[in-house]
Amino acid sequence: MTEAAAPSAIRWRMPAALLIATAINWFDRSAMSLALPKLAEENAWTTAEIGANGGRLISIFFIGYGLANLFLSPIAERFGPRRALMVSVVAFSLCTALNAPLGATVSALVALRFLLGVAEGIHFPMASAIVSRWFPLGERSRANGIYIMGVQIAVVTGPFFMVPLIDHFGWRTMFLVLGALGFLVALPAVVGILRDDGPYAPQPGARSDVSLFSVFRNGSYWLVLIAGILSNVIIYGLLTWLPTYLAKGRNVPFADLAADTSIPFWLGAASIPFWAVVGDKTNRRALFASIGCGIAGIGVYLGAHASSLIMTVAFLSIAIFFQNAYQTAEFAFVQRILPPERVGAATGLYNGMSIIAGGAGGTALIGKVVEATGSYDSGLMVVVAAAAINLVVLALLYRRIKY
Repeated sequence: MTEAAAPSAIRWRMPAALLIATAINWFDRSAMSLALPKLAEENAWTTAEIGANGGRLISIFFIGYGLANLFLSPIAERFGPRRALMVSVVAFSLCTALNAPLGATVSALVALRFLLGVAEGIHFPMASAIVSRWFPLGERSRANGIYIMGVQIAVVTGPFFMVPLIDHFGWRTMFLVLGALGFLVALPAVVGILRDDGPYAPQPGARSDVSLFSVFRNGSYWLVLIAGILSNVIIYGLLTWLPTYLAKGRNVPFADLAADTSIPFWLGAASIPFWAVVGDKTNRRALFASIGCGIAGIGVYLGAHASSLIMTVAFLSIAIFFQNAYQTAEFAFVQRILPPERVGAATGLYNGMSIIAGGAGGTALIGKVVEATGSYDSGLMVVVAAAAINLVVLALLYRRIKY
């Protein structure tokens, strides 16, 4: 179908179901960040060992995740977005639960984190494909924003039940509970609500006559890809290192991590509907994302150099609010570049490369900086540099596509 097709009355159910699956997906991937301080305490790791082992545990997920985006997304799209998401939910729930019985060594935890990344790798490409099949271009920031809210919900609420679980019952119990949530909540949402036959779905057997990889001849796609890499350095650097930064760098007691870790993401959650509506109504997504990245970099810099914990949390909250101007727009950029029958694979191509370079490379680099300097504040300067460069990249993108 073309964009002239009439929107379906049931279309908003799709991102609502995707929101549920995305939230539980993110509970699973962020769990290691909350478990890391306890793992460090249990094994008496030094700051250098936390930097080295934490970097391995966090970055290996992104390698598996990125490879799955690249190589499994085209297969999953042919299999069907809904069925592919069903398989993904089962796989990532099982990988999460297995941390409890099998996670006795760092090597075992690293292997399970890699497999978790593979299991979750097709989630966003298939979610993007479903949105492109159900929504016209003018509604896609809002549709993408709804299920991306699942990320913020997970980050905001996760610490409030995961930290007490870890504190009272141990990190292994926490992983078992998360695995059960996948089977009991996420899987029924995908099976019972999702459909991939929307009014903008490609006709059965439709094939694009343009090679997927020909997109690399498009300068706009390169700018989107570079922006995605830099954005992943920013957002994953904060998501994955913030609990350890507060616990070890600012000496926040573990029991207080839930409140202090989640505060920046409360404002981040409020920013998702704001930026989604602004993007759809003004058609200036890249411009607002550029400005947002610049302000995010300033916020992280000021937070790292603040004299009090309250000011650190306040500045990081501002940073995440403005960084989310990009998070609501990134898949809309990709959805605009290629035809509907290529959206799932194209999102996987974009997401895979940006995750490997920005998510894995960026978080590993932060870990190396912490290991080399012994300073968590120095690690955050990697995030500041990425934000400054991304301001320029997204400004160039806006000049090219005006979207």
